[in-house]
Amino acid sequence: MHPARTMSMIHHRDVASAVTLALAGTMDGRIVNIVDEAPTSIYELAGERMEVSSEPLQNPWHLHVDGSLARSLGFQPTIRTVHQAVRDKLM
Repeated sequence: MHPARTMSMIHHRDVASAVTLALAGTMDGRIVNIVDEAPTSIYELAGERMEVSSEPLQNPWHLHVDGSLARSLGFQPTIRTVHQAVRDKLM
């Protein structure tokens, strides 16, 4: 994988919040993407163990998810990014 590839992520604590909303009927009849607030690069996850590359990404939006519907239904991630999860020792 290209080190600059980014992907949408979500912390398991926020999956639980989304499931609670779903069980309350908030998401009935909808397919809802649950994501945190910032896509994370493969390099950020792998760190210096990965070689860098100056090659352009073939499809920069691959692995990105639109979480706007979830937000409009009241979902707000409590763990906003992978960086927050690391800082708060949640990983």
